[in-house]
Amino acid sequence: MPADAEATGCRAPLLAVYIAPMHALLSATAARRFAAALWIVAVIAATAQQGLAHQNNNYLIFRAASLHLVHGQDLYAAYPALHFDFFKYSPTFALLFLPFALLPFALSMLLWNALNAGALWIGIGAVLPTRRATVARAVVFLDMLGSLQNVQSNALVAGLIILTFAAYERRHTVLGSLAAGIGAAIKIFPVVGVTFALCHPRKFRVVAAVLVTTLVLLALPLLVTPWTTLMTQYSSWQAIENRDTVDRGFTVMQMVELLLHRDWPNLPIQIIGAVALMAPVIVRRAQQREWRFRLTYLCSVLVFCVIFNHQSESPTFVIAVAGAAIWFASLPRMSRWTWALLILFVVGTILASSDAMPNVVQREVFDRYHAKTIPAIILWLVMQWQLWTFSPAEAISADVASAS
Repeated sequence: MPADAEATGCRAPLLAVYIAPMHALLSATAARRFAAALWIVAVIAATAQQGLAHQNNNYLIFRAASLHLVHGQDLYAAYPALHFDFFKYSPTFALLFLPFALLPFALSMLLWNALNAGALWIGIGAVLPTRRATVARAVVFLDMLGSLQNVQSNALVAGLIILTFAAYERRHTVLGSLAAGIGAAIKIFPVVGVTFALCHPRKFRVVAAVLVTTLVLLALPLLVTPWTTLMTQYSSWQAIENRDTVDRGFTVMQMVELLLHRDWPNLPIQIIGAVALMAPVIVRRAQQREWRFRLTYLCSVLVFCVIFNHQSESPTFVIAVAGAAIWFASLPRMSRWTWALLILFVVGTILASSDAMPNVVQREVFDRYHAKTIPAIILWLVMQWQLWTFSPAEAISADVASAS
């Protein structure tokens, strides 16, 4: 970890948003232990709610898909006797989930939720020093809990993207590519994590590692299913993905439609977004050696993966919130405008789908107009602006000021 990433100091008001105003009285170790206990309680509570009180439908889909893969059945067909809705992840994910499918339902869900929360917890700790990581974990806590309550994979995906970045930072090319590949096997968009390699010299090694890990992961289901059946599964997966390309979710594309009343296709806007995301990293090559520049790019990628993902929904926002949490927690100091941006993001995105938001506001504003996307878009634009205007001299002076 570069030295400038170790700047000390913790913004107590950030943590106070979610945990307690007494954080300033706690040591960094005590605060970390309290946060860890809170996350453990969240894992247990979400499992009790969704695995004991009733059997969550999303988890029924995951478990059924693994068994369907082993038995050679179409993963993407309707199985109304088992669950509603469809399985939409890759055959590789169905195989990797198989150990969870074989365990008793509640125990399996407990381990799955622990994996999701643990991946995100470890990922944040891999890119931030202890006190700042505690702040970031506090900011992302509500969305992490929401993801667990929906028994989805979003917290795991967020953790894998961050771990991809952390692995490339430590020159662990294969591990980084493997994390990106597993993330893409769950939800395709985490493959954008391989762009972290743009900032590092081992680009050809990364390309080779990505190709090898991708081929291995794509072929992995051959351990339990024949080649012809697997090809049929991939064909069915492509068909169900193509059917969902008209969705807009909580995205930039949805905002464009609401504002301009134009039914434009998603793909051109997504391509423009991807080019805008990578442009400052490609153009400003001299800045790539700076830790704060690279960390800002990580945060931008995490937000991008939600606001340009046509299938994004409220539980998906844990990925964007993770990026926002790391960005806010890593700032050397908070100005008035960053405090204003934090408040806007907390109220307009994090609390928008929580019980803290009045039902009428949630229904008439945030649900109708997908308004929780707006603060995330604004924050992403700020991150991109920072990448274009980043100055190493300003970063050094800011770190000195925050440490003094």
